[in-house]
Amino acid sequence: PNTPAALGSVGLGGPGAPGGPFAPVPTPTPPPAKRSRRKPVIIASAIVATLVIAGAAAFAYMASDDDKEKRDYSKLTRTPSAASTTSDGPSPSTDDSGSPTPSSTSLGSSGDVPDEYLGAWEGEIMESGSATGKIRRIVISQGAIGSKTIETFTAASDSFCQTKATLKDVKSLLVVEDEEVDTSIPTDSCSTVGEQTLKLGDDGSIAWNNSDGSASATLRPSKSGNKAIPDKYLGTWLAKDAFGESGATLKITIKQGAIGTEVTDDLGESQRYECKGNRVLVSVEKGLVLSPANITEEAPEDSCPSSSMLTFTAAGSDKLRVQYDDPNDYSDETQTQTFTRVD
Repeated sequence: PNTPAALGSVGLGGPGAPGGPFAPVPTPTPPPAKRSRRKPVIIASAIVATLVIAGAAAFAYMASDDDKEKRDYSKLTRTPSAASTTSDGPSPSTDDSGSPTPSSTSLGSSGDVPDEYLGAWEGEIMESGSATGKIRRIVISQGAIGSKTIETFTAASDSFCQTKATLKDVKSLLVVEDEEVDTSIPTDSCSTVGEQTLKLGDDGSIAWNNSDGSASATLRPSKSGNKAIPDKYLGTWLAKDAFGESGATLKITIKQGAIGTEVTDDLGESQRYECKGNRVLVSVEKGLVLSPANITEEAPEDSCPSSSMLTFTAAGSDKLRVQYDDPNDYSDETQTQTFTRVD
């Protein structure tokens, strides 16, 4: 069996199996200078329960051409009042500036969490001072110490891990701890982070750290609600000769939904296989970021190798693009896979 890899090691960002129907193989992530004895989000590099197209490496969490304007975080809605927001309310939307609206998470009417912390937060994980390309998202709801008030996920190039965390303490910062994994893509590839801290800064961001300081992130207000995906990404999209594999196709139907939920139906086909699966919406902050695909059907059995996270950018109304590195191309030039609208 494969040895689980800690956050930031090659097991999170290293190459998967060659070939396959659903996504490029991710680019290796340099290991941190000092390996933590604690393994906060463990990702096995086993080739299970996901789908891939060709031997190529996707850029995860890349900047989008249509997101060039720098966000003014002072204008983002960070904290709807606990009394005015409930899960039964209407679905939030964005204003013309594209800024996030209040979280659709039920924030409750009373509890121990300071109002300034409530809502959805997102940022990139850093390890040993280096960016990892991994996305950390935390949704904080109102509740008492000892209750599971916090939803978290970590998305990496070849993994998606989702947990619920318990509020342990509230002083000058929040102390929370997750104890079980709710969603793991690939299956059985994730473990909990354990104890972690959240501290609100003067600039309106939250500093997130795991218990031994080996991983950190600056979290900023993030879009939430049941209609998180911009309309330009919705619909059915087809890639031919997908990710460099001659004759292979990948069809992805993107449906409206909340971050952290399944929003796609994927179909990858070639002369060697047929693979079906779904992807979870990871982020809409820098393009449309989708998790590695979770396999639902495959023929023949065990024909669908490992997958990676995809970052789409819109090119007009009828095309989406994904940039990736082809490990078989030694020119170091970035490749582009185009998806064309078919509905």
